[in-house]
Amino acid sequence: MRLNSAAADGGGGGGGGTNVDTQRLDEAANALVELRGDTENVDNGADDDCLSASRGLNKHSAGGMAEGGSWATAGSLVTMDVRWGSQVLNLKRMLQDISDKLHTTTGHYTRTEQEEKARQASISTPFG
Repeated sequence: MRLNSAAADGGGGGGGGTNVDTQRLDEAANALVELRGDTENVDNGADDDCLSASRGLNKHSAGGMAEGGSWATAGSLVTMDVRWGSQVLNLKRMLQDISDKLHTTTGHYTRTEQEEKARQASISTPFG
């Protein structure tokens, strides 16, 4: 779509119209919802693996602080897991926000198209 420009053939601009494929917008929004679910599944697996690794590092140690015989990296794994969880939560919010906006856009275009069709149908012409 070109705005405020002359047509390539030298004529005036405009008259082209805009075509929005609402089905494709819905498909994209639904794909984001699916991706959000997949992200949650991957996050759950990462949580389980990280906590399991942390427990494994401390299994045969005194537990607690590194000075007491615990592995220092065990605590770091838990810290990393918390940071990872925060990033995943942010990603899921963004995916949901984009999906919601795509669905809203689809609704707006559909409603506008229906209103325009109704308006066009209500116009009476002297030609019958």
